[in-house]
Amino acid sequence: MKPALCLGTAQFGLAYGVTNASGQVPESGVAQLLNQASASGIRLLDTAQAYGDAEAVLGRNLAPGHAFQIISKLSAQLQSSFTELDTVVWEEEFRRSCERLGQESLDALLLHAPVDLRKPGSTYLEEWLLGLRNRGLVKRLGVSIYTSDDLEGVNPELLDLVQLPLSLFDQRLLQDGTVSSLRARGTAIHGRSLYLQGLLLIPAVEWPNWVSSGMRNHHQNLEKLAQKRDCRLIDLALGFAKEQSDLEAVVVGLCSTEELAELERSWQMASPWQEAEWEIWALQDADSLDPRRWPN
Repeated sequence: MKPALCLGTAQFGLAYGVTNASGQVPESGVAQLLNQASASGIRLLDTAQAYGDAEAVLGRNLAPGHAFQIISKLSAQLQSSFTELDTVVWEEEFRRSCERLGQESLDALLLHAPVDLRKPGSTYLEEWLLGLRNRGLVKRLGVSIYTSDDLEGVNPELLDLVQLPLSLFDQRLLQDGTVSSLRARGTAIHGRSLYLQGLLLIPAVEWPNWVSSGMRNHHQNLEKLAQKRDCRLIDLALGFAKEQSDLEAVVVGLCSTEELAELERSWQMASPWQEAEWEIWALQDADSLDPRRWPN
């Protein structure tokens, strides 16, 4: 069974994405996107406190009685250790998130920085998170990770949901067993960075100059395959995602209703991949695959 679609909202509060030429989505566009997403059956929204004013924009444009399940993220904490006083701040930040979103509770709250669970005093953070779920303020808890190391030492009770990078070129967490081991323990998994911030959807000649020649050549070969199969780059990227049965959902950021319509068309098509041949398109170069290592 293929994953569900989850609408990413970083572009609602920020000019997010290395190939995003249109900037932050205007609020009128957000309302149209949400209406169209709802009509097409999308039920998951992914946002975060760190996405500019995305939570507030969402809250102003969600229809009364909507059926969306909302996932947000607690911002990375700047302090090097925690005390009991921090729980008061986290509680206030969570309350403000709910107010901005116009919700009494959330489907899930994730940590944007799992490293916060390894700081001195992290038991205060852990107990506060578990308390949110016990009070019914969130259904699920989780973390947003970049590598398998981010899960080291994390209490399994906090892993209802894990969001992780996954794309045709970035299959590292599939290959190292992270995805299968999380699924085996009952953790829901959401794949993000499906398009590598849009790089996978455009020809390599349009890429920024800093992208490595190896990755550029790799993508040009993918372009040739798309021509041979008479399909588009988005069909290959989404075809890979549709075959990941261990995923509950894939997070896709959009800037317009036209992009959503294109996504829906491709999502309903048969995958252009033959069996699991997408495995041979995996890259290992972390400098190319991890946006944290890209030039600003």
